[in-house]
Amino acid sequence: MGMLFAAYSINLITTFSLSAIASNGTVRGGGAYYLISRSLGPEFGGSIGIVFYLGFVFNTGLNAVGLIDCVTLNFGARSGNWANILPESGWFSYLWATVVLVLCTAICLAGSSIFARASNGLLVILVIATLSIPFSAFVVSPFESRALGIEFTGPRLDTFMGNLKPKLTRGAAGSQLHGRETFQDLFGILFPATGGIFAGASMSGDLKNPSKSIPKGTLYALGTTFVLYTLVILAMAATITRASFVRNANVIQETNVSGLVILAGELASSLFSTLMGVIGSAKLLQALARDNLLPGFWIFAQGTKNGDEPTYAIIMTYIVAQITMICDLNQIASFVTMTYLVSAVISFCDIPRPECHLSDWYV
Repeated sequence: MGMLFAAYSINLITTFSLSAIASNGTVRGGGAYYLISRSLGPEFGGSIGIVFYLGFVFNTGLNAVGLIDCVTLNFGARSGNWANILPESGWFSYLWATVVLVLCTAICLAGSSIFARASNGLLVILVIATLSIPFSAFVVSPFESRALGIEFTGPRLDTFMGNLKPKLTRGAAGSQLHGRETFQDLFGILFPATGGIFAGASMSGDLKNPSKSIPKGTLYALGTTFVLYTLVILAMAATITRASFVRNANVIQETNVSGLVILAGELASSLFSTLMGVIGSAKLLQALARDNLLPGFWIFAQGTKNGDEPTYAIIMTYIVAQITMICDLNQIASFVTMTYLVSAVISFCDIPRPECHLSDWYV
């Protein structure tokens, strides 16, 4: 919860900054990059645009890899708890993640209408799966499974108190860290999950009234997701013992009223975020290219006659995301966090204040 408060404090400041800029001028395609570049100037905006673009692409690869992790926990040849079908190795996981990325890229290339229909359906599944976690806390009967290493107590104060204080571990289930976890490691993994506020802003070129839609949409999204995250965290903390979290990485699915709903939610979340990552990154790259700030980027300024879809930018985004997926999940998450935090700091410097200078905020 401490990390969640810290992440959302950063996001709230960034949202206020973006809202202040968006409501004080014309907003076109490129989302946060467009707002930053028009406020600080093209040279500074162009450099931060590259960093922001890389963060978006890293997040795209992160979600594709994360989706395969979920699938492996259920259907992996060694660790699958439902069926042992899919071969488990680094290169096989890379292959499955590539299939996911190719599918999402193909949907984005097909046009915004297909993308919108696909994302709306995935959103419904995601909401149902998320709400099923606090619902299951009160519906599922207490049980203990030694085979799974899980103890589900139902809502109990002593279970909640056992999870209340932080206790960093070494070698927990699903951990890819070689030593004991640190606050920095865990925050680097958590923060990208809270950075979805940039997704709506990245589609600014498709909004009818971005000056109103960006402030309202991002603030509503921020409040809604914070409440949902808090409900999920508190529901799990009050019903599942600390040892269960350490021993079983699939503990949410095993203690839910329907494991299939959670699996569907995991797949929907990852696919939705991968889709948003591909199209959002491509729109940002297109806007960056149209400002003609970097040599050789002019090719990505292309847009189709119908809908101005950035075909070349989508293909480039696919290539960079494909390379990103060579890294493991935790490494990619840390990269995403660094780029998002840089963008957040710059956005905070962006708030229109005639009496302040950028150098003051650096100090």
